[in-house]
Amino acid sequence: MMRTLVFIWLFIVISFSSYASDPSKDAKSKRIIAGFIKQQAKANVNIGRSVSTILGRYPEQVDLVIPVALELYPDKYEQIVRGAINAEPALACDVVVAAIDSKLVDSQEIVRIAVESDPAYASEIVETAASHDIAEIQNIVRVAISTSDFHQDAIVESTISSFPEQFAEILSGAIQALPDQITTFVSTALGIVPEQSEEVVATAVSQNKHIDNRKIVDTAIANGMNQATAIDAALAGGAKPDEFANITEEAK
Repeated sequence: MMRTLVFIWLFIVISFSSYASDPSKDAKSKRIIAGFIKQQAKANVNIGRSVSTILGRYPEQVDLVIPVALELYPDKYEQIVRGAINAEPALACDVVVAAIDSKLVDSQEIVRIAVESDPAYASEIVETAASHDIAEIQNIVRVAISTSDFHQDAIVESTISSFPEQFAEILSGAIQALPDQITTFVSTALGIVPEQSEEVVATAVSQNKHIDNRKIVDTAIANGMNQATAIDAALAGGAKPDEFANITEEAK
């Protein structure tokens, strides 16, 4: 068995060295990769380790290795993604793209695994995933922030900066993940898209289930928003008028 594995590995080395830069050889390369992975499986080698072995030597083949591995073992997607990122952390975004493009795993699940595997690349992972599945941007942000123990506000800032037209979905996802950080996220959003301040406040209020809506309005005012406009935006988001009954008197 060991001789067979060594032979297949040498075959991969020779083939990739000869064909890696030739797109017309992708099909052949995929067959070689599949053969190696299957032989490793027969030898009871974890699929994640097999993927890591190949990408550790040939990181440029990530767009071939990931879909092949997922097609062979779709239920082992977590091992595959983790193994790929462990082989070379700098590949995290490339792994995310290859996995999303395979259409075999939900984008938000790929993001969860990728962020857990390499939280230092969380912002880049989110931006990459969103650019390849913009319809899921709210869930992508929610999962990334829920998964990461730090960089949460940085994720919101970089994602809104990259996708300003989706600021409402991004803000909603962030609030759903960490409702106690709502005012921080509101401040961040207002700093990036001040021209959308009313929508920012309305979105925050509509997602808010944990704090007094007055705090959201106060945050908006502290960030330069007109008091009356901030209150109107909060009301549009679902706040009750009596929540702001005394705000004018207190401001005097």
